[in-house]
Amino acid sequence: MKRSIFFMLATLIFILIACEGPEGPMGPRGLDGFDGRDGKDGEGVNWYTTSFTIYGDEWQLKGNPGDLNSYFCVYKPLNRLTEFVYQYGTVIAYIEAEKGVKNGMPYVLHLGEGSNDKEFLWTQTYDFDFVVGEIGFYVTYSDFNTKIRPGTETFHVVLMW
Repeated sequence: MKRSIFFMLATLIFILIACEGPEGPMGPRGLDGFDGRDGKDGEGVNWYTTSFTIYGDEWQLKGNPGDLNSYFCVYKPLNRLTEFVYQYGTVIAYIEAEKGVKNGMPYVLHLGEGSNDKEFLWTQTYDFDFVVGEIGFYVTYSDFNTKIRPGTETFHVVLMW
């Protein structure tokens, strides 16, 4: 009993003595005119979200079907992706792999099929890139079997500045 009272008193004294020290110096300022709060002069964070559903017939094949380095892509306009967002912001994209489940991109799937005692293995990768005013979505296959188009996919995009 004496030990537990001593332990509680020692803990209380330690908590009272272990106070926070003085505040340190202000950190360095960001780029002139932009302190990151509202994307203009410094009063908050701006963000914008949107979604794109790409249907199977929209995917454009780059290269010839089945050729090495062939892949599928789709480019979509994104007017909110301004020069300012491009230079000072962040662009994040997700694929909705199944209803209600989002996965960050690049999204890599390792797949396989079996037929007549043979295994067929490949990797399917979804990715994106962007320029001012536009975003591109890509599907690549490790075996370059681009004779079959990708199906309908939904992508979610977040812009932050």
